[in-house]
Amino acid sequence: MSFVEQGPVGVRRHAAACRRALPLICLALLAAVWFVGLGYRPLFGHDEGRYAEIAREMVVSGNWVTPRLNGLRYFEKPPLQYWVTATAYEVFGIHGWCARLWPALASFLTIILAAFAARRLYGKRSAWAAGALLASSFYFGLFGHTNDLDAGLTLAMTLTLFSLVFGLRAAPRSRAALGWMLVAYAGAALAVLSKGLIGILLPGGTFVLYLLLKRDWGLLRRLYIVRGLLVFLVLTLPWFVAVSVQNHDFLWQFFMVQEFLRFLTPIASRSGAWWYFLPILILAMLPWLVPAARALGRPVRALIRRGPFCPTTLLWLWVVFIFVFFSLSHSKLPPYILPVVPALAVLVAPVVADDQRAPWSAYGLSIVLGAAMLAGGATASSWLPHADRAMTDALAPWIIAGGCVILTIGLVCCFLARRRLVTVVAVSAAWLLATRLILLGGSALAPWFSTVALAHAVVPYNRPDVPVYAVGGYQQSLPFYLGRTMTLVAYQGELAFGIKHARRPLSDRYLPSLQAFARLWRHRAKGLAFAPRKALPAIRHLDIRFRVVAQSPRWVAFVPENKP
Repeated sequence: MSFVEQGPVGVRRHAAACRRALPLICLALLAAVWFVGLGYRPLFGHDEGRYAEIAREMVVSGNWVTPRLNGLRYFEKPPLQYWVTATAYEVFGIHGWCARLWPALASFLTIILAAFAARRLYGKRSAWAAGALLASSFYFGLFGHTNDLDAGLTLAMTLTLFSLVFGLRAAPRSRAALGWMLVAYAGAALAVLSKGLIGILLPGGTFVLYLLLKRDWGLLRRLYIVRGLLVFLVLTLPWFVAVSVQNHDFLWQFFMVQEFLRFLTPIASRSGAWWYFLPILILAMLPWLVPAARALGRPVRALIRRGPFCPTTLLWLWVVFIFVFFSLSHSKLPPYILPVVPALAVLVAPVVADDQRAPWSAYGLSIVLGAAMLAGGATASSWLPHADRAMTDALAPWIIAGGCVILTIGLVCCFLARRRLVTVVAVSAAWLLATRLILLGGSALAPWFSTVALAHAVVPYNRPDVPVYAVGGYQQSLPFYLGRTMTLVAYQGELAFGIKHARRPLSDRYLPSLQAFARLWRHRAKGLAFAPRKALPAIRHLDIRFRVVAQSPRWVAFVPENKP
């Protein structure tokens, strides 16, 4: 029987099949957009180069227990992301896109997890809204395409949070309650292996705050503490024991210096005002600022009123506690509050899905900000007079294209406002696409923020028998793109611990002064050195002969003058 002959029943079945397939189709489209361009933009800045290089050195050395950076022991962070990235290198080869694969995958899975949690807590419409809101966040998307530790941490902590919520909602002493709580402990273990003690401190602090406000002490009996700790220790203890056996000074450096002193003192030189994270939170929720304010502005008295377990209260406390925790810290960086964004998306989702007025503010902000991006991209050369004109001109079309997408969809949604959920997804898709366009266009800034061109320019000089030096500075992506470690000259930075506690002479890893470098350089026929441009005057005063063979806006590469 043909489809036409089936009549209304066949049409209804076909429509039902399409509705069932729609989530999978949307998920496939999201994946296609989310993972595009992972390797189009080279590694930027210090963090991306650092974490890519540590994983590369794991593969080269075969030691997956002790993290090393530039051949020196490096204990600032746990190894989970290094392991995943090193595995990607083993499977696909050592490439820049492999270094970003775990953050991109972790953030993608976080979107799915947020939609799943919203579906269980608030219904199908909220699931669509939560996934759309999280995918549309420029802040969330930016760090999903950045080789940093915070996307992986956010996935682990989001898994911990929602599993805790589901476990406490389940019938006491049921198999579901036990299962979800054990997943929560596993998520906390992965969070600790991602970035340290905050993986247990932040979920634990949020739960304790909930207990104090709600005074529901019976929840303590539902934590399955003994079995949960067993799962947690089975996942975390092996590495901590193994790395401590290999390195007797690990525990002090990792826990005391990197975990406690960083938070309690300005040792990391990353301080900021108490309101440091406020504009970042605003950026994270664009264009859904008004619904977010309504979700967070629920009457506190209603949220903390005694009664049965309230998932909304726990999510609300999660956002507030993490925001305040890092605001009080002496160490602040923009991605630190990334774990609040999935919870906030789930909190805002019911407001967006059920309130007819809620999406209108997003349409208006999309129109205003889209127009601003158009104007900014068109006039960037005039209001960025100190930027390199070629880079500015190369980036501008991407900004203009992103602005066009946001502005157009914002205007269209104003006319289709009655189809509320459709327009919510459409606006989110516009912001997602604009974010990807801007990130792709960011490759125009590579001369300033990446060393890939510099490394490619010195390929003829980068031979195994040629020593390589980093003079007066250390750009962390250089070893990754050169495929080898370097000898540091008159620079320590975050490698100070590895230099100070080295177990063998460091003549091939570290020279303490420019004079020591000059003595070595004069007696060597071969060499390749990199230095910041600002260090060149001091190098010229060393009375050494060299020839610049490659340069970027911030760095120069030079070889002995008498060598080709």
